[in-house]
Amino acid sequence: MQSLRGILNFTRTAELGSFAAAARELDISPVAVSQNISRLEKSLGVRLFARSTRALQLTPEGLAFWDQCKGPLAQLDAACKDIASDALHAAGKLRATVTSPVAYLYLIPLLSLFFKRHPQIQLELELSEDPAQLISKRFDLGIRVGVLNDAAFVARPLGPMRLLLCAAPSYIAAHGAPASMDALAAHALLQLQITGREQATPFFMQTKSDGVRSLQMLQLPGRLVCNDFRSLHQACIDGIGIAQLPQPVALNALRQGQLKTLLPEHVPEGWQLYIHYPSRKQLPARVRVFVDFCVEHFDGHPDLNADIAGFAAKR
Repeated sequence: MQSLRGILNFTRTAELGSFAAAARELDISPVAVSQNISRLEKSLGVRLFARSTRALQLTPEGLAFWDQCKGPLAQLDAACKDIASDALHAAGKLRATVTSPVAYLYLIPLLSLFFKRHPQIQLELELSEDPAQLISKRFDLGIRVGVLNDAAFVARPLGPMRLLLCAAPSYIAAHGAPASMDALAAHALLQLQITGREQATPFFMQTKSDGVRSLQMLQLPGRLVCNDFRSLHQACIDGIGIAQLPQPVALNALRQGQLKTLLPEHVPEGWQLYIHYPSRKQLPARVRVFVDFCVEHFDGHPDLNADIAGFAAKR
């Protein structure tokens, strides 16, 4: 493809009638305009302008070339204006992936407010617990627990996200509460299965030895394995077994006495809910306003920061 710089210099000169006028618009010197066009003529093998000391006229070949260049250059100009508009104005399709408990409990109830603020945004929302989806499916942003292992994304914290081991009072009355992590193997367990994964998600348990905390992942067989937290939550309330649930999912049932927490000393500490988005300086406005909206409504949310100390089952 021939030099776009030369083509642009040529078309502006053809439209304005002189090297000097084109140079003023392009903010370069008339000599630079002339040289750029000369290089273009040499690469094309034709003369585009008939030059004289008194006049500058298009040759027949130059006139034909100008007619062919007008349309594509106008399209390029429109594309540049459109992309600049996207950077400044919150509009267009926004592709987001959000962990399902956060979507159901907090994000979806707020969408009417978001769309009132930003009516020109079209939101394509996928509910998923799989962190790999954010990268592989090229989403604009995602909300997940933990930081992605990818330098291409910024991780902005939204609040703590505890994983609570829970059971219904009816289950505890019938089977007792496990006294230790090892005792979990003897109980009926309800486990999350991320779609596409071969194994169910393990139970994440924190241990402490000589003041040093470490994370243990218990891969145990489950009575019920499901890819939906809401279903596991309901099964847990119904007394089918023990589930590890995100605090926002379990909190209302804990407050109503439908669930109790188990082994609170082994709840993983320091886990955070993050919103992830590409680590580039110039974010499209549609991404920037969604990130700001989530930070506004999630940061410091009482459900994420609630004290759960009083919900533990008695041993």
